[in-house]
Amino acid sequence: MINNERMRKLIEEAECDIEADDHEKAAQKLFQALGMTKQIPDKDLSNKILQKFSEIGIFCLMPQSIELTPIATDGLILDIGGGGEGIIGKLNGKRVVAIDISERELAETQNEAMKVVMDATDLKFLPNSFDVCTSLFSLMYIPKKKHLKVFEEVYRVLRDNGRFLIWEVRIPRLDESYNSCVVPLELRLPNETVETGYGVEVQTQDIKYFKELAQKAKFTIANEWNKDETFHLQLIKIGTKTNLSDL
Repeated sequence: MINNERMRKLIEEAECDIEADDHEKAAQKLFQALGMTKQIPDKDLSNKILQKFSEIGIFCLMPQSIELTPIATDGLILDIGGGGEGIIGKLNGKRVVAIDISERELAETQNEAMKVVMDATDLKFLPNSFDVCTSLFSLMYIPKKKHLKVFEEVYRVLRDNGRFLIWEVRIPRLDESYNSCVVPLELRLPNETVETGYGVEVQTQDIKYFKELAQKAKFTIANEWNKDETFHLQLIKIGTKTNLSDL
């Protein structure tokens, strides 16, 4: 049974690891303690955990939770960064073409998606090949200087009226004491809940940044939402017969 004393014990053990300069062990214990805050909310302990993360150069967000359902489409879905948990492949199975630059990440993915090693800045597909493209917390792994190229490539391979669906997290501007940013995530699917965490080198991003990229790449913003530190964009490649009221 989870209790406050167990959380405090983990924090104390992490403090000892920090003093011993073993930041990897400290981070593991802090993540474990942070996960417990979902069951026993304690603001003081949560703040202390985040403070300990900052002492080892990690900007850690509080656990985020989003609900996901299968994507409505009769065509193919291109999933950028579809290795690892392979969430879009879990939702839409054989309709998904999952790409990732890491062969290892794709090999570890367990779903029915087609898996291809590929760079999102250089998509090896013909124009107008996909009805939907997705990026589920993947763009933050791509350097910002390459983001516009990714958007342009996605626009090229989408059919007219095709959708680019983006889920991302807000990363604020941080001082030089931080070397990485981590977001613990709970992804609630129809038949399972996936608990994971995404960690990247620090680079500032928010929904405004991605909306500006979308406009530069000629996308139309059809829908958007913010939830805590996560956000979602639905972008459309406008075709001659598109009616936004029907999207």
